[in-house]
Amino acid sequence: MVTTLGMVALALLAALLAVVVAQRARRPAEPLPPVLLGLELARMAKHVRLVEESDQPWKAERLAATTLAYDLVLRDYCRSVDLPVPEGRGSLSRSQRFEMESALITHGHDW
Repeated sequence: MVTTLGMVALALLAALLAVVVAQRARRPAEPLPPVLLGLELARMAKHVRLVEESDQPWKAERLAATTLAYDLVLRDYCRSVDLPVPEGRGSLSRSQRFEMESALITHGHDW
C-alpha cells in the first residue's frame, strides 16, 4: 500500500513537472496590430449602438457588458499606438473614454 501511494505521488510529481516545463516553454502571445484593434473597436462601437437602440430584456446588463468590452478594446488600441491609458481594468468614465478617443483621432487613428 505504501509503495502504491509512493508511486502515485511520484507520477503526480512527474506530471506537475511536465506542466511547469510546458508553461515556461510557451512563447508569450504577440500583440495584435493596431489595424486589427481599430477594426475590432469599430465592431464593438457598432454593437454598443445596437444594444442602445434595442428593446431586448436585460438591456442595462447588456449595455454594461458591451461598454466594458468596448473599453477594453479601446485601452488595447491606445496601448498599441503608445498613447497613455488610465490605470485599472474596469469600465472607463465618459470623460476618460472621450479623452482616449480624442487622442486616437488626434494622432491619425480612426475606427
